[in-house]
Amino acid sequence: MEEARAVRPEELGQTLALVNKVFRTGVDQDMSTDYPLVFAPNNLDNLRVVSEGGRIFSHAAMARRELREHGCALPVSLICAVATDPERRRRGAASRIMEDAVEAMAARGDAFGLLWTGPARDFYRRLGWEVVGSNGWAYLVDPQLAGRFEQPLPVRPIQVETDLERIIEIHEDQPRRLTRTPAEYRTLAGLPKSEVWVAEEKGRVEGYLVVARAYNKSGVTEWGGTSRALSSLLARVLPEPAGERMQVFVPLPDNPMTELLTGRGCHTRIPMEVADGCGLKMVRILSLANLLRRLAPCLTSRLAGCAGRVSLSVQETGEHVDLRWDGDNVEVGSDRCTSREDSAQELSLRQAARLVFGPDKPSQILDLSREAARGLDRAFPFGFHIWMLDYV
Repeated sequence: MEEARAVRPEELGQTLALVNKVFRTGVDQDMSTDYPLVFAPNNLDNLRVVSEGGRIFSHAAMARRELREHGCALPVSLICAVATDPERRRRGAASRIMEDAVEAMAARGDAFGLLWTGPARDFYRRLGWEVVGSNGWAYLVDPQLAGRFEQPLPVRPIQVETDLERIIEIHEDQPRRLTRTPAEYRTLAGLPKSEVWVAEEKGRVEGYLVVARAYNKSGVTEWGGTSRALSSLLARVLPEPAGERMQVFVPLPDNPMTELLTGRGCHTRIPMEVADGCGLKMVRILSLANLLRRLAPCLTSRLAGCAGRVSLSVQETGEHVDLRWDGDNVEVGSDRCTSREDSAQELSLRQAARLVFGPDKPSQILDLSREAARGLDRAFPFGFHIWMLDYV
């Protein structure tokens, strides 16, 4: 069995055959068109494989993105399509690929790795990944409620050539999102089994909404715009009374869609993690110090007016991190240590993930002074939302 490596151009077809065998058997979809930004010619270095005798039998993909949240810009890698041929499992290939991915993410300075899973969570936990705070809500909208949404604006299918620039503008006004290039927007607008609708006023697009009816994405997977536009769009796309209720995905914080849904009597909701097409959100911290430095804009704002210090030692990596805050200043110091320092609290990679991303408060994980607990419980958890259109 070879070491994990990047897939070669001539091996892309063989790689897709493997991931389709694992994830799309019996489904009328294809991984290459479901995830065109992942299985793209310019992303081959991020498609990692293990082979033997010229046959690829294990695979994992990385999709590098930048997360914008709480005033921070965080380079992250989304991990997906972790697949091993059923006939060759339990030989350590998947673990080897995931270790290779972690090394690659750390080498290029990613803030953290992110994936969604279900039954495999214990496998990832053994490798330092942890389930963290929720990604958002899925409102379950009964078709009988469609009549409660006014449609003051005309709604029509997207015309990519004329509408895409305006949709990009609306999406990039969102306070939380992954960055995309114009070409990536165009590709995502054409995903199979999905539709993009726009609402316009006086010839100008004021809102858009993406509806998917796919195996891997189902419901209103992304939206943006004014409340008038969103109401018009929902009135158009909600199913007929005889149809099944539709999932509408929203971030956790207050937002126009949540206000619109609840204002029309739509109160049934579930965490995104248990909705169709989603999965548990798991994070792998690569360097706690690097992550905290990248979170500095958010931490500076949340820790304003208070002072404190905490020293942490990460068990698996030997990384020592010293976080200090005083007034409007946040400092992160770090080094690598071979033994635990007396002043440092030891925690695992998994505990570090929960410390930063929740759902626990820091005071539930660490033994903190009153001042430190008051500050860190204000600063964390750092919640973030990934629009389901970006799920891989």
